[in-house]
Amino acid sequence: MALLFAQFGKFALIVCIAVGTCKSETCKDLLSSDAKKPSGVYVISVPSKATIEVYCEMGLNGGGYTFISPGSLSDITAHDLASMFKDKKSLLIRVRKTDGSQPYAVLQQLSEYAHIPLRLALSDHSGYATPVNLQLGLPYLYVSFLPASIASAMPATNGFNVNGFRNAFKPCDRNPSSQITLFPNFREVEFSRYHAKGATCDNLISRLAQNPSGRVMPQEYFMFAEMHFGGCGCYDDTKRLPSVVGYSIGFR
Repeated sequence: MALLFAQFGKFALIVCIAVGTCKSETCKDLLSSDAKKPSGVYVISVPSKATIEVYCEMGLNGGGYTFISPGSLSDITAHDLASMFKDKKSLLIRVRKTDGSQPYAVLQQLSEYAHIPLRLALSDHSGYATPVNLQLGLPYLYVSFLPASIASAMPATNGFNVNGFRNAFKPCDRNPSSQITLFPNFREVEFSRYHAKGATCDNLISRLAQNPSGRVMPQEYFMFAEMHFGGCGCYDDTKRLPSVVGYSIGFR
């Protein structure tokens, strides 16, 4: 296998020419090979032998976060995503707002669930709660904090940490939802009218931080998103948030 690399300012190209099977490359791999690599758009190889365009965040929370555009979600397999998702303790969310800013938050498990790996999957929620907006079709990017077996047992707490803030609530029923789901919605299907206002969803927005440089990702990386934390938590989505256009999730 030969790996050709050329860099043009912020942009980089990685081409995998496989004799056998290509290995996955991530933004974390690129940063590890050269700590001076800037944030920007890169093209990387994945095990399915496809090449996809990604955005690499090389600064926030230590850097190395890979963001996949909606178009690229259609070009990868579940195995590709799983091979790139190695840090199961943190995710980086960027929120595109109507004023043009893109604040961020580091998402982590509550301390009592630190032993449970974060869930990030492509069009798969098996073992976890079902997204409300499945009618929007495939693909979708699924993030969850608690498996349905735990969340439906009415644990003492549900929720997540957002930029170090403990965003927790006490479940009042057996609704197993504990997830954020992003949909490209290529078919332009109408989203669900379901809504359940709550502080758990509000805290995600209120605890966002502005990146010091003000650097922004390309707009096409942001998608419609639903946030659902059942049993006295909340349900909200980006169509109902007046200052929000979309979400994007980075992983490493």
